[in-house]
Amino acid sequence: MSSTRAAALLAALLSASLAARAQVVPAVGQQQRYAPPLQPLPYSHRQHLALPARLECRQCHVNPAAGNLMTYPATETCLSCHKDIPTNRPPLQQLAAMAASGKPIPWRRVYQLPDYVYWQHGSHLKAGVACAECHGSVPERDVIVVETEITSMKGCVACHDARQVFVDCGDCHEPRQ
Repeated sequence: MSSTRAAALLAALLSASLAARAQVVPAVGQQQRYAPPLQPLPYSHRQHLALPARLECRQCHVNPAAGNLMTYPATETCLSCHKDIPTNRPPLQQLAAMAASGKPIPWRRVYQLPDYVYWQHGSHLKAGVACAECHGSVPERDVIVVETEITSMKGCVACHDARQVFVDCGDCHEPRQ
């Protein structure tokens, strides 16, 4: 192999190695930042949680039977305020069309837990955990992204440690056989 070809190969390998190291890879237990899922309607929590609306989380998101997932608002919940607002804006036209279809708005979940993790909103709400402790400054956001480590084991353990709440592995994880 000629020295020119060897130098070119070495340069290519070095370049590839540097490029690989430059990629941002989260450390174990850290959340990977990602683009939020595209929602079917534009929705600004900041706009809805500020004056004059000043809605609260539980007015739109409910936790039926102390289940693990908070629900998305029913289309009728949105229309309870938006039915009297002129529909000359495209997002409100979309909302009206979705309401007319009779189907729920297909919101896409932002915070996700692995299937092997058992977790309940209900028990955390009962313990007085505020939504912002897990979900961040939602009232300040137009678009929701994962901004806390709450969906990682590190985040859960840190919160439980701070509150001095003991947990056993089986409280959150499926037993392995």
